[in-house]
Amino acid sequence: MKLSIIVCVYNEINTISKILEKIDLVKLPFNYEKEIIIVDNNSQDGTKEFLQKLTELDKYKIIFQEENLGKGNSIITAIDYATGDLTVFQDADLEYEPDNYIELITYLKKNNLDAVFGSRIKYHKDNFYYKLNRLAVIIFSKMINILFKGSFTDVATNHKLIKREVLQKLNLVSKGFNLDFEVSLKLAKYDYKTGEISIHYYPRKYNQGKKINFIDAIKSFLVIIYFYFKR
Repeated sequence: MKLSIIVCVYNEINTISKILEKIDLVKLPFNYEKEIIIVDNNSQDGTKEFLQKLTELDKYKIIFQEENLGKGNSIITAIDYATGDLTVFQDADLEYEPDNYIELITYLKKNNLDAVFGSRIKYHKDNFYYKLNRLAVIIFSKMINILFKGSFTDVATNHKLIKREVLQKLNLVSKGFNLDFEVSLKLAKYDYKTGEISIHYYPRKYNQGKKINFIDAIKSFLVIIYFYFKR
């Protein structure tokens, strides 16, 4: 059995080495092997050059985009390269701990689920630097729950563990951060078996490189509305 870890990267020279080290050190349950797929979104800060030095290592599949096409596009690209039974999304900014994989996989297997989300909201009250960000996550989660009969507390979380065959059937099209919302609403819309666990999360500030912004929130809202009326 194998876990495909999709690492999306854009201008993360200060964190890329550390996140790969953390991924390497995780001991997965149930004898799962790791397949690490890295997609660089045309980084301009030295990240691309760092990754180019790793291309000779067999333990990484590294894809270089010729332009910044967005996080969603990076994930869609990586899905075509994934061969694992399960897939998980992993940002390179150290906000999400790879140790979470252990509980995500264990929960999915024990409950025979199609997907498990690592929630930053569930059981946590102070997991965000910015209260507006937390409020937006709660509102978008409630929207998807109401419109698509979901049961999520955190549709925006990066840590989504999903069976690869299920992920491929979602036929994802969103190119930016709004892909997280498309994944969530389609899992609910098509009645896949999902669950959530509370995860370790270490948010960073905008002056530390946090990228998601108000425009991304607007695009995410529009994605939810688009797929609601595209029934």
